[in-house]
Amino acid sequence: MPFLRTLLAMALVALQNSAPPSQPPLETLAPNLARLSGVEPTSGITYVRLFLLEDAAHNPSQTEPAAFDLTRATLTAQCTQDKKGKLHFELFVNFGNITDTAFYPPWRPTLPTDFPPPTQKVTVTMEFLGYTRFKPAKRQFEKVVAPYGQLRYNNPAVGSANMEDIAYYLQVLRSLPTLRLSAGPQSASFLTTPLLAQLHNEPLCRASGL
Repeated sequence: MPFLRTLLAMALVALQNSAPPSQPPLETLAPNLARLSGVEPTSGITYVRLFLLEDAAHNPSQTEPAAFDLTRATLTAQCTQDKKGKLHFELFVNFGNITDTAFYPPWRPTLPTDFPPPTQKVTVTMEFLGYTRFKPAKRQFEKVVAPYGQLRYNNPAVGSANMEDIAYYLQVLRSLPTLRLSAGPQSASFLTTPLLAQLHNEPLCRASGL
């Protein structure tokens, strides 16, 4: 019996630590830009996720393009449509070594008494760099439960200190395309021009007014 209990405990740990359901492969669109799309089976949500890697210094000795390196800081734009047709746009950032690209559906209660799990809020400084100046903005992001390690811009709602939807800042980026994000000692810069162009080319994202 002790042996069986040990096996059962090991199986439960393996189940809890198992990877998310298999995802479609990433489609590399450019050296710093990749795409993932699909329909999440449990929620029926259609999604498009675009991954933009941080700027990196050019290496003249590198003759072939490197593999898409998700260990670098990554900006992730996510467009979704639920089964009722409602559209959402979210922006995530991580500062490196987060390689989980999976789409996770939003939390849903199973009982009327269920409440969403609390998330830790983080102040992120957003700087917009280009041919003119734009005052840096300190805005609230939140640490999401999954994908682990990602920070998501906290769109205006109950529990958010932000006044502007993230789509507002996408309009700023059309004129000032380099976005530098800083949280404590961590920072990363992203040239968002290819990301903005791909958002415009994605019907699901364009339907959100992006």
